[in-house]
Amino acid sequence: MKKFSKKKLKEEIMREARVLDLPSGAAEAVADEVAEKVKKWADKRTEITENDLNRITAEALEEFNQDLSYVYKNRGKII
Repeated sequence: MKKFSKKKLKEEIMREARVLDLPSGAAEAVADEVAEKVKKWADKRTEITENDLNRITAEALEEFNQDLSYVYKNRGKII
């Protein structure tokens, strides 16, 4: 099982934010905050699945930007 990487998660969020053409400063602030929230969540668990990680990340993104949350949750599924 892979180890959680806050940096990688932030990069993934930023990539999806660019797809939506969100302002880079705002996207970075959201990515920082969400990655920190998810890190705190992950640190409390001995193991997490990729599905858990995606779900928690999407839930945290929902607080800041519903479109970004939707795109993140459905990445790889959208045509």
